[in-house]
Amino acid sequence: MRIVIRRSGGYAGGEAQTAGVDTSRLDPARAQEVEQLVLQTIADASERAEPIGADLARYEITVEDEAGTRSLTFTDDGRPDGGAIERLIEMLEGLS
Repeated sequence: MRIVIRRSGGYAGGEAQTAGVDTSRLDPARAQEVEQLVLQTIADASERAEPIGADLARYEITVEDEAGTRSLTFTDDGRPDGGAIERLIEMLEGLS
């Protein structure tokens, strides 16, 4: 599974940043952890209402696997309950 996260926006527009990982290059335990978090992120994203705001950071998450390519967006409004999406972003930024 290949996962790419692109961050844009934020205060004063900010510079776009990209982080990604190919789980086939990780040790099996870490790969499973990342893949489970991706599945939870996809499920959580469908339940989340997108906030509106010009200075909010926006993430585009693209997942490629045997099922095809899927993309979702997430706008970080600073709420402490970011759930799986925020954990995935943090994990991928740490692995990149």
